[in-house]
Amino acid sequence: MTSFDSYATKLSSNGACPHCHQPMKKRTTSTDGFQSTLDKLFPNAYGLEEFVFETKQTLVPKGFYPHVNTLVCVGLCRDEITSPFEEEIEDMWGQAFICGSLGGMLFCGETGFAAAHHHAPSNGFFVYYCFTHIAIDHEGNVGAVYRTRSGMNEKTTACGALAAFTNEIASKKLNLAFNEDDIEMSMLKKHIAKKTNLLADPESTPDLFKVTIAAYETITMDLERHVKHDAEKFKDRQYALFTGVQIHGPNGTDYCWVGKASLLIKGELSPLVLSANPTSQVQTGASTKSH
Repeated sequence: MTSFDSYATKLSSNGACPHCHQPMKKRTTSTDGFQSTLDKLFPNAYGLEEFVFETKQTLVPKGFYPHVNTLVCVGLCRDEITSPFEEEIEDMWGQAFICGSLGGMLFCGETGFAAAHHHAPSNGFFVYYCFTHIAIDHEGNVGAVYRTRSGMNEKTTACGALAAFTNEIASKKLNLAFNEDDIEMSMLKKHIAKKTNLLADPESTPDLFKVTIAAYETITMDLERHVKHDAEKFKDRQYALFTGVQIHGPNGTDYCWVGKASLLIKGELSPLVLSANPTSQVQTGASTKSH
C-alpha cells in the first residue's frame, strides 16, 4: 500500500472524503417508504442494469445485435441524474443517437428522427429507449431526490420541468403560449395538454405522478408516429420501442418502469415481452451510481 493509499484509508475511516477531505454525511435510513411507493405507483419496475440486459437478451434472438447491426436511440430528460440510464444503454449497445429534451420529450422532430434513421442501412435495426423520469425518496415522497454527485445535501426535485408544470396547473395560472426564450418548456406544457386528457377536468388538479404518466403517454405516441413514418419508406427495417418512466430512488439507486414495449416490423406494431420478470427490490437489480 502506498503512502497515499494509507492516507486515503485513514481519511475514509475517519468519515472524510479521501479526495476533498470534507466530512461525509452518512445516511442510514430505511427504504421501506420508497419500496412501498415504488410498488404502488410503478409495479414491476426493473433496476436499470437488469432492464437493459433483459432487453438485449430479448432482442438478440430476433436479430438485433449490439455493435453489429443495431443503432440505439435514447430519449431522456436533459437532467444530469438521468445519465446512469444512458450510460447503461451505451455500455450495452454502443454510442447512441440522442433525441430527448426536457422531461424526456421528443422535440427533435422529423429532422432529428430522419437524421437518426440515416445513420443505419436500409435493412438496419433500431432500438429506442424513450423515458421520462421521476424521483421517490427513502420516505416515499414523490419528486424528492438528493443530488450527492454535485455536492448538494438538501432535497431537490425530479423531474423539475414536470414539477414546474404541475405547480403551474395547481396555481390556476397555466400559460400555454409559446415562449421563444423557453422553447422546450413551453412546448412541453402545450404538447402534453394537447395529446392527453390531463386537463380534461378543470375541477381536478393532477399531481406530479399523473403529470409524469401524461408525459410518458405523450412520448409513446410521438415515438410511434415518427417510427411508423420511417417504416413506410424502409420496409425491411425493424424497430424495438421501449417507453416508460425512470425512477430515481434513495442512495443513488435508479429503476425504470416499462409502460410499453413493442416491435415494429413491416409496418405492424406488436407487443414485445421481455425474457425475464423484474426483481425491483431496493437491494437487488438497481443501478447504484450516485446522482
